[in-house]
Amino acid sequence: MDNNECKYIVLPKATIRPNKIVFYNQFIKKESKSITEVKSEVKKDVFIDNQQSISFKEFPVIHHNFDKVENDVEKKEKIVQPKSNKHSFEISKKAANRIKEKVSWLYTLAKNQTITTHNGKVLYSFKMNFVTLTIPTVQKHSTDVINNECLNQFLTECKKKFGLENYVWRLEFQKNGNAHYHIATDSFIEYWEAKKIWNRCLEKLGYVSDYTKRFEKMDWNTYYKLFHNPEKDDFKILNDRYVKGCASKWSEPNTVDVRVVTSSKNIAFYIAKYITKKSDAKINPVVSKREPVESNLRLWFCCRSLSRLDKIEIYLEAIDDLTIEIFENLKDVKNMIYDYCNVLYYNTKEQTNQVKKALFLLFNSYAKEKLYFKT
Repeated sequence: MDNNECKYIVLPKATIRPNKIVFYNQFIKKESKSITEVKSEVKKDVFIDNQQSISFKEFPVIHHNFDKVENDVEKKEKIVQPKSNKHSFEISKKAANRIKEKVSWLYTLAKNQTITTHNGKVLYSFKMNFVTLTIPTVQKHSTDVINNECLNQFLTECKKKFGLENYVWRLEFQKNGNAHYHIATDSFIEYWEAKKIWNRCLEKLGYVSDYTKRFEKMDWNTYYKLFHNPEKDDFKILNDRYVKGCASKWSEPNTVDVRVVTSSKNIAFYIAKYITKKSDAKINPVVSKREPVESNLRLWFCCRSLSRLDKIEIYLEAIDDLTIEIFENLKDVKNMIYDYCNVLYYNTKEQTNQVKKALFLLFNSYAKEKLYFKT
């Protein structure tokens, strides 16, 4: 046995998330902990001694160059965290991955609901709402002010009106430099009520009044020339918008879009991908001019309940029957092999009912342990 290998206790582990399982080895320096101490940290009631350990033939054993492991461990110990979270108004790759994970957890744990809308329409198997909030005129305040004065109030009122509790939001800048927000939640958000709330929040800073002033004296021909897209046959659409605007005296700008996600559609991945997409074009220079130089503007946020959820960690020598059932019966997986781990990507929708049930029990047990659900 290599001398370097003797320096470490090697513990095979796995982490489970709603869309992937990662197999890897945890290395613990022997001088820092004994094997007895390490094993004592694993739940005694489920720990299986090495002599009785379960072998998973389907999953590869991770082999390591221990010289490289030691060098990498030392480098990791020397990593210094950055002093600030400054950005160029685009989320980082790491942040994008975290948002995707939170949305995936949100969708996985969302209960199927039957919803009746204000006009009597019944929505079966409702899972999530995807809400977009926009500003109807040129943004004249810093986005920090919009966050504090408008977005926070909108979320607070939605908590009272719709029981909003589990959610993720992401800030994005449009081509014109205005901020807009994407919100994913497992609460049903009624479009008409959400629009009233958001417009009321915006009016605290005068944005609805600005919208009214811009359009109240505008004739149809000017409106059509302003918004017509030569590549589309949009006459009827624009005419309907103009008629509705005149009827409301241009006091109800369409600043909200609400999309319903049902359990029959496996689109959690697409929502996560959309909510973390990079801007098609460079950020409008007006953004950097408007936002304070020292600003550490928050670009995304998840609620406290979702922040508690990360990954389920399992020692493969302390595995229970439920997890064994998942590992042995997963199908249609994509296996990616890296230097220090193997990642199995899977789609819950493509699994058997047996595996779906096991995953449901595993994830819900973890969520309850993390106090995700209301008591």
